[in-house]
Amino acid sequence: MKDQERRLTLEPTEGSSPVGTADEAVVWKELLYEAGRRSRVEVEIFLTAFLGACQAQGWSDLTALRRLVGLEDPDLYRAILTGNLPESFPEALRTAWSAFVRRWSARRDDPTPSASDLAALQRTGPLQAGEWVLLIDAKGRHYLTRLEPGQNFTFHLGSVPMDAIIGQTEGTALRSSKGHVLLVFRPTLRDYLLHMPRHAQVVYPKDSAIMAMWGDLYPGARVLESGLGSGALAMVILRAIGPTGRLVSYEIRADFIRRAVRNIERWLGYIPENHEIHNEDIARAQVEPGSFDRAFLDLPTPTDGLPVATGALRPGGILVSISPTVPQVQETVEWLRASNLYGSIEVLEVLVRPWNVKGHSVRPAHFMVAHTAFIVVARRLRPGQSFVDDVYI
Repeated sequence: MKDQERRLTLEPTEGSSPVGTADEAVVWKELLYEAGRRSRVEVEIFLTAFLGACQAQGWSDLTALRRLVGLEDPDLYRAILTGNLPESFPEALRTAWSAFVRRWSARRDDPTPSASDLAALQRTGPLQAGEWVLLIDAKGRHYLTRLEPGQNFTFHLGSVPMDAIIGQTEGTALRSSKGHVLLVFRPTLRDYLLHMPRHAQVVYPKDSAIMAMWGDLYPGARVLESGLGSGALAMVILRAIGPTGRLVSYEIRADFIRRAVRNIERWLGYIPENHEIHNEDIARAQVEPGSFDRAFLDLPTPTDGLPVATGALRPGGILVSISPTVPQVQETVEWLRASNLYGSIEVLEVLVRPWNVKGHSVRPAHFMVAHTAFIVVARRLRPGQSFVDDVYI
């Protein structure tokens, strides 16, 4: 079902403040964040979709929406089932809610429902055929595999029938044909990123986690990415911005795009509609000025993408660039300073050192994930400002 067929006409209430101010952008960010923290997945999916429709069509009664998001999960779930909000809410919001519930129910009863909704619901409950699972042996080695009925998972310590895994609950311990124990879990995104097929070097989870936090990704954010690679960073961004966000990726290599699309679809179970991919050099891209909240660069020469990314960022937007070598970082920071368009420039390196804790033996592990890349983070200044020696004028 097309996006435009799912959209709902929402009438803003009279006397509301105009949409588009900086303060309202903060409120929308808070609303979408709270919607994404519901304990019931069906409430989270519905509420996020409803708020996304409200935001897209200019709903401006943010006070009523704040009250809506403040309802407890049982009350929201009851309102979803009945299609009715309490009478204490404005009539316009109650009408919009009822109409959206009817459309939502029609989509749910459709024989081909939204793949994103199904994928979200399949992350809980018994393990199902077609799902990815992570098997962990007694030495902590990880094996990623997809459950196929009638097939066996075979490794150097024996084999396990996949039919014996299907229907089990996560955390179940199974024995292989040679008597070795395997624990079964659904893989985390980190597990998948480290085991998925790749052409290019992926952005490691330790780096992408910092990039997502320092880049302040949030539900509904508009994100520009250059250097799609195998799709690892794109998957982290897509999870953070949710279905109401938008990711636009530029990648010059068509073979990388094909691999990335396959990796994303294998993990999510569908191709996300809010991910737009261009087989194009970002240096030649035509991007609407100020149309993005965040920009992420993973390029051999970051300065090639900085002019377009800078023009695309709104004031206050955040640029995040990742590079493996010192000369790349130096060139990036010098470009940012010389442009007089950025402030709050930071350069980070993430080192992760595991520890062994076994009885009285408590010590660092014999290995650590040390240098993989440098991360540069900067904030876009308002036009007309300048940056001089860490002082903003």
